Amino acid sequence: MQRLLALVLLVCATVASAADGVGERLAACAACHGKNGEGVQGAEYYPHLAGKPAGYLFEQLKGFRDGRRVNAQMSWLVQFADDAWLREIAAYYAQMPPRSHAADTGAEQLTPERRARAERLVREGDPARNVPACSACHGAQLTGLEPGIPATVGLPVDYIVAQFGHWRDGVRRAAEPDCMREVARAIAPEDIRAIAVYLSQQPNVEGARPAPAGSFQPPASCGALKAEDAR
Repeated sequence: MQRLLALVLLVCATVASAADGVGERLAACAACHGKNGEGVQGAEYYPHLAGKPAGYLFEQLKGFRDGRRVNAQMSWLVQFADDAWLREIAAYYAQMPPRSHAADTGAEQLTPERRARAERLVREGDPARNVPACSACHGAQLTGLEPGIPATVGLPVDYIVAQFGHWRDGVRRAAEPDCMREVARAIAPEDIRAIAVYLSQQPNVEGARPAPAGSFQPPASCGALKAEDAR
């Protein structure tokens, strides 16, 4: 209740300061995602936004507004936002320096066997289950692909696990063809947490940005590749 009240007050302040710069108008976002979208230490269910493709961020904001993604706080914050404002928010976070460190969530360590399994899935996939490698779509450095595929490195464990669950259950929906829905439903449930822990522990030391559009071709047709570039 206190968190919701704080968000209400922050949104009121945002509206009142509409003439200020974009950063000042996004105080409500900073409460969960960090001042510059870099993430908040220990926030297990809130991803970092900084440096992700503007097209991806724009699609997620529209998803919360239009009901394709479900989160009470996010949906409330953007329910009356028009596309122009959502594009401005997306462009603001996209131009921020990408998060460079791993998630600071005290994630459990994997056994050598589970770590090897997770790394194999991330780098090679699981052909027997028709699961492509994470890196085949999210890039060799797992920092994403313009205009609509995000970085996966350094995300909190429970956030990643929750998103897999949302895709499997149809709670989270993307533009068709929704390739992540198919991946989430094909991957073995026992492998999901291992992948999440592995990804959470990977930093983006060089601060690499998403790969340019068309610089490599993911193995499956994916609606995210058609995302509108908000910049």
